[in-house]
Amino acid sequence: MKSILYITVFYIFLSLFAVPPTAAQGQAAGPAGFSQVAPGLYFNYDFGGSNSAVLITATAILVVDTRMHPDDAERLLAEIRRISDAPVRWVVNSQFHGDHYMGNAVFAREGATIIAHRDTQEVILERFDYEVRTRPFEQRGQNREDVVLVLPDILFDRKLTLDVGGIPVELIYLGAGQNEGDTLVHFPHARALHTGGVFHNRSWANTSYTPSVDGWLNVLRAMRRIDVDVYLPPHGPLASLADLDNFIEFVDRLHQGVKAAVDRGATLEETLAENLFTEYSDWRGYERRERNLTALFELLTVGEAQYFVPSSRAAPISP
Repeated sequence: MKSILYITVFYIFLSLFAVPPTAAQGQAAGPAGFSQVAPGLYFNYDFGGSNSAVLITATAILVVDTRMHPDDAERLLAEIRRISDAPVRWVVNSQFHGDHYMGNAVFAREGATIIAHRDTQEVILERFDYEVRTRPFEQRGQNREDVVLVLPDILFDRKLTLDVGGIPVELIYLGAGQNEGDTLVHFPHARALHTGGVFHNRSWANTSYTPSVDGWLNVLRAMRRIDVDVYLPPHGPLASLADLDNFIEFVDRLHQGVKAAVDRGATLEETLAENLFTEYSDWRGYERRERNLTALFELLTVGEAQYFVPSSRAAPISP
């Protein structure tokens, strides 16, 4: 009886400080901020880096994405410990980009079980050295040598349901979006969805990893049918369904613009000159427009994601 009362009081306390999604969507660019989305569910937003989601219950904690460096993971853990001393039971790596799993060692030290999609681990194993070599650690005042490979303990294929202190959390794979292995994390109790690499809010998601833009659009539209009120993207602020629709239109417009140029035999230089997309110039990462469109051009002409083409391996890859 005491435990039931404690859990009830715990969630009442958390709900008093909840940040409504509409307010959180207006977060300005700046350093990482830790805010509450729903009872027990938190969003770690970092305009210049990667985001994380954290579910805190009375007896267990789940973390989605451990950020780019152990220093970042330590800061995330410190934010969690301001709220709860419960054990970090689960960690989900939503994608294979280094800025989403290179903090794994910190949470493995805490005893967390790490989970990822099977394809995510496959690419991590193939590309870990490259990711460590090309990430801008020195610019961030971080030691490259501190990054160690900590692989998932559990792999899944299509769907996996976790019990986090009595709250069900669903891991869902709908197919390759931005990346192979993109994992959605559904919090039914909060009507919230962490979108892995599938959806980046008001952000130029890196197309260097994409195996098929048509496939990505199909996954986005399938994800849209999951009935939630708020989306927790890996990059960009909290999002609504309208934000998701804007992103679907954005990906489709980029794809159609580059495809039309390729179909009529335009050169890469002509394609870049014709596809400025200035209407998205206020989105995060617009300065990478040429790189992203170049990746789409190569995907449509070479047939393989730029990230996996051997000649691309000397070029730094950003989130």
